Amino acid sequence: MIYKRAELHNHSTESDGTMTISQLVKYASDHKFGVLAITDHNTCSGHKKADEEVRKNKFDIAILKGVEVTTFYGHILALGLQHMIDFTELDPDNPDAFFIKLKAEGGTAVGIAHPFCLGAPLMIGCRFEMKVRNWCNVNYIEVFNTSSGLGAMADGMSGNEQALYLWEELVLQGYKIAAVTGKDIHGMPKEEPVFITYAMMEKEPDSLTDSILSAILRQSTVITRGPLFSSEVVNGKLKVRFDNTSTYFNWDRHYREYQTKLQIKWNDQTVDEWGTDLEQEFEIPLKKGTCAAVIKLYDAVCDFDHLLAVGAPVRWKGEME
Repeated sequence: MIYKRAELHNHSTESDGTMTISQLVKYASDHKFGVLAITDHNTCSGHKKADEEVRKNKFDIAILKGVEVTTFYGHILALGLQHMIDFTELDPDNPDAFFIKLKAEGGTAVGIAHPFCLGAPLMIGCRFEMKVRNWCNVNYIEVFNTSSGLGAMADGMSGNEQALYLWEELVLQGYKIAAVTGKDIHGMPKEEPVFITYAMMEKEPDSLTDSILSAILRQSTVITRGPLFSSEVVNGKLKVRFDNTSTYFNWDRHYREYQTKLQIKWNDQTVDEWGTDLEQEFEIPLKKGTCAAVIKLYDAVCDFDHLLAVGAPVRWKGEME
């Protein structure tokens, strides 16, 4: 399995950021983002500038163009969208038609940014208050927004625990929605071991940005503070394979210091937990009567504060089909 890092939510001085496109692209290249999404608020004015910065400086970074459609009722991320569209007809009580419109206009992957972030009166519009009628029109949810630079406080301010729970419940109901993270860069980020997104693919891609979008549509993403893993169903068993080559905050050097636990939540809402050394492949018989599972890794204690990674959801033939 090949893992490619992607930072899918970022801003520049083209909207309300403090870093110019030049500074943002250089920072992303220097910090080995792999893929940098330009998602300024309601504008695409930075797209060509970002391409030019990469070309001119030969930066080792791929630019994924997109927009954060910013409204008083919440923020919608449209990756792949290369021109801003009129959103005056967006109905917050029934936004599905707008999601479909975004895709028709080039928004390959449509997602919801920081759905449980603080809202009015402190941060008007940041909390997602639209009433989604059909979650099939949403491709991903930003389950971790790490923009505040406040460490653990960021989770509370951004509502990350609630966002993760929402994604988990939707996936176990059968919706094909990927989980991603967002640095949501507005200024120079602090060097913190926050969750990041990796897209998973079987081979080296011809187009990295296209492969990232494809991975999101396939739900082939893992969000992590270091450990990487993939899962698949083979002959009635769930196989989990670990990859500790990640150098993110020296994870590859220190992973043996963790007391890692593997947790599986089945779509019947039951939960199983096992200890693991993150080296041996883990093989688990599928639970009778289930057809989907969410897999997470924790350090010692299976609670939100000790979460290390969330894998791609796994499905197999069953009642959802």
